[in-house]
Amino acid sequence: MSRYGAEKHQEFQGKEACAVGADDVPSMMSSLRKAFDSDKTLSKEWRLGQLRAFQQMLQEGRNDLSNALLQDLHKSAFESYATEISLVESEIHTAITHLEEWMSAKYTNTSALNWPAGSYTLHDPLGVVLIMGSWNYPVQLTLAPVVGAIAGGNCVVIRPGSYAVATSHAICRLVDKYMDKDCIRVAEGDRSLTNKLLEHRFDKIFFTGSEFVGKLIAEAAAKHLTPICLELGGKSPTIVDRSANLVHAAERIAWATYLNAGQTCVRPDFCMVHEDVADEFFKVMKKTIRTFYSENPKKTEFYGRIINKKAFERLSDLVAKGKDFIIVGGDMDADERYIEPTVFDFGTDIERFQAQPIMQDEIFGPLLPCVRYSEIEDVVQFIRRLETGKPLACYAYATDKSVIDAISYRTTSGGLCINDSVMHLANHELPFGGVGRSGMGSYHGEHSFKAFTHEKSVLRKYPGLDESLGMKQLLVARFPPYTPLKQVLIKMFSMPISTTLLNLPFYDLVRQAKRLIFILLLARLCGYRVSKIR
Repeated sequence: MSRYGAEKHQEFQGKEACAVGADDVPSMMSSLRKAFDSDKTLSKEWRLGQLRAFQQMLQEGRNDLSNALLQDLHKSAFESYATEISLVESEIHTAITHLEEWMSAKYTNTSALNWPAGSYTLHDPLGVVLIMGSWNYPVQLTLAPVVGAIAGGNCVVIRPGSYAVATSHAICRLVDKYMDKDCIRVAEGDRSLTNKLLEHRFDKIFFTGSEFVGKLIAEAAAKHLTPICLELGGKSPTIVDRSANLVHAAERIAWATYLNAGQTCVRPDFCMVHEDVADEFFKVMKKTIRTFYSENPKKTEFYGRIINKKAFERLSDLVAKGKDFIIVGGDMDADERYIEPTVFDFGTDIERFQAQPIMQDEIFGPLLPCVRYSEIEDVVQFIRRLETGKPLACYAYATDKSVIDAISYRTTSGGLCINDSVMHLANHELPFGGVGRSGMGSYHGEHSFKAFTHEKSVLRKYPGLDESLGMKQLLVARFPPYTPLKQVLIKMFSMPISTTLLNLPFYDLVRQAKRLIFILLLARLCGYRVSKIR
C-alpha cells in the first residue's frame, strides 16, 4: 500500500490545452511511432537542435518555472534555480559538448578466432520512451532524464508529477512552445492517465517516485517486456563518528535534511551518532538550524512547505507518535502545511529505535530521528537489516579510516558521500541510481545517454582480406572436415596468448615512434647530436 493510504487520492485538475490526456494516448503513440520510424531523431543535427532548444526553453522559461515551484512547494527563486533548473542546464551542456563522442563507434580488441576483423560498439536509439517525473523536484526529476533521451535519439513522452500541478502546467506550456511536437509530447493527469499510458508498449520507461508505484510500473512493463529504470527511495542513513568535525557535519546534515522541507529522496532519513559526541552534536545541530532558518522558520523564504494535505497528515502523525523524543522543533501549522525542522533523540537502545513508527518507511519530510551508538559494527549491521532494503544513499562523517572503510566496503547503497550529503547528485560524472528496493538503473551525464540507448556489438569482416593468398588457407580451418592440422590451428587461435599478440597496441607504438623521430629531428635542428656512449 502507498504510504499515503489507499483512500487518499486527489484528482488532477486543469489539464493544459497543449497536453495529451488519457483519451488522446492512442493517437499520440501512433504519431510518435511514425516519427521515430521516419529516422527523424536519428541524426546528430536533430539531437543537437533539440538540446539547444531545450537550453533556450530553460533560460527563457526560468521565471515561469520558478513561479510554479513557489506555488507548489514554497520554493524560493534562488533554490528553484540552484536545486532544479541549473542541474538540468548542466546536463544539457554536458550532452551538447560530448554528443559526437558518445555517438561515435567505440573500437575494441578482436579475438584471434575472428582475426582479421574490426570490433566496435554503436549506441542505437531505443524508440519511444516514457519519462514519469516526481512532484518533489518536479523540474529536475522530470526534465533531467529527458536530456539523455533526446541525446540518445528517441521520441519522448513526458509525464510530470501530478501533485505539483502548477509546475506540470508550466512544463507542458514550455515544451509545447520550444520542442519538436512531432517527437516530444507532454501528458498531464493523474492515475487514470498513468494507467492508459501503461497499456501501451514503450521501448523504455523511466520512473522516479515511490516503491509502491514503482512496483506497479514494473508489473505493467513486464507485460510488454519493456525495460525500466526505477529511481525510488528508502531510508538513507547518516553516520556521525566521534572522529567527525561536528560543526562541518551539522551544517551539511541540516542543509540536506531540511532542503525542500525534507521532501528529497536522498535526504538523510535517520542519523546514528556516536555516543561520545552525541550531546555536543545535538547542541550544534540546534544552533545550525536556527542559523539557517531563523528562530521562526515559517517566516523565511528559504524553507518549504509540505506538498499537500494528506502528506502533512501522515507527517504530523509521526511527530505526535514521537513527541516524547523531540529535542528540536515540532511546531506545525496545518493551514500552511508547515512543519518545523525537527530532531528526535531516541537514546542508545538501537532495537527500540528500529521499532519506532518513524523508522518503518521513508519519512519524506523535515523530521530527523537519531540514535546513539557505541560500536561501528552495530551501525553496519543496522544498515544491513533495514526493513526498507538497501538505501538510495548513505552518508558518513568521519576522519577515522577504519570507520570510513567499514561503511564504504561493508554496506551497500545507491550512492555514498564521505563527509558530505546529497552532493554526489551534482557531479554528472557519477551515475545516480538505487540498488535493490531503492531502484534499478542509473543516469546523469553519459550514463543518461547509455540509459536511453542500446549498446550494439559490431563485428566487421573484410572479404578481400579473407580471400587473399595465404589468409584463405588459414581461415578455412574453421570449416569441416576438421583434419588434425585444422584442430591444431583452432586450438592455437583459441589460446588467450594468441588474442593478446594479435591485439598489440600497434598504432600506439607507431605514434610513439613518430614522436621520438620528431623529437630527434628537432634536437638535430637545434644543433644537438646523438653520439655513442663510450
